[in-house]
Amino acid sequence: MHLRKYLKEGRNLSDARTAICVDVGKSGEALFKELTGAIKSELADDKQHIDFYWGDKKVDVKGLKKMHHSGFILLEFINVWGGNGWCSKNSKAEFIAFQFPNQFYVFKKSDLRERALELCEEFNQDNVIRKNWIPYDDAKYKWVGRYNAQDVFTYLKISDVDDLIYDLLPYTIKE
Repeated sequence: MHLRKYLKEGRNLSDARTAICVDVGKSGEALFKELTGAIKSELADDKQHIDFYWGDKKVDVKGLKKMHHSGFILLEFINVWGGNGWCSKNSKAEFIAFQFPNQFYVFKKSDLRERALELCEEFNQDNVIRKNWIPYDDAKYKWVGRYNAQDVFTYLKISDVDDLIYDLLPYTIKE
């Protein structure tokens, strides 16, 4: 399913919100490609959470989101349809690159996954907090998901994982 269709139909977002989400993802990917020279993946790989091949690394890129401005990252373990989230052990991504205001933070997915499992309570599907919006601090180290979806994710502070950073890719946006 194409991203725009997924956002409109799968997530029931308005046209305006869909446009913002698509722009965030595409602009973050374009900047990552410009900084690294990485090769964009094919659609089949993209569905397996591989956005780019950066040398021999399979990378999923997360564009600049409001949470990043607040120092938080979201780790998705189960996607909205109940399948493999990008931080699940079965996701094909090996690295995750989060765009923050002045740099990308690149992590080994397995390191992020392990840290989340250390910091969060033991997973139990019955204890997933289902809300369409929850403050980042209230969702930190908790298993959360959206109403009418099967997704499960958690929030961590970037400071929770700063010892796991694989690479930093600084950038400056010229206005």
